[in-house]
Amino acid sequence: MEQINSLLEKYNHFKDAQIRSIQTLSDTSKVVTLVVQDDDGEDLHTISIEFKDIKESKILQNSVLAFMDMGSGISIVKEHDLYGFALGSGTAMLHVHNAPMYIIASDISIEEK
Repeated sequence: MEQINSLLEKYNHFKDAQIRSIQTLSDTSKVVTLVVQDDDGEDLHTISIEFKDIKESKILQNSVLAFMDMGSGISIVKEHDLYGFALGSGTAMLHVHNAPMYIIASDISIEEK
């Protein structure tokens, strides 16, 4: 969680960033790609978060991701050895389950480009 918290802090919880895509690798694995842009809309940083051993999810189609309101950013929480990823600001798995888009998985890995 230390790496995750550092990442969220570094990018201000991805407030006003963009979820570029959600790629399905297998039935239990997905990669969420987030992009931080400058004021002109140019990509500055690309972050890929791979979720492994997904237990539950509510995923939106890639065609609507660019229209998601990212003003509140994202949340990544850990409870009972599960990671929860969700749109919006929250600190508990309850928030994750109530988000318009979420992923709950046993393991995650992060790659910054």
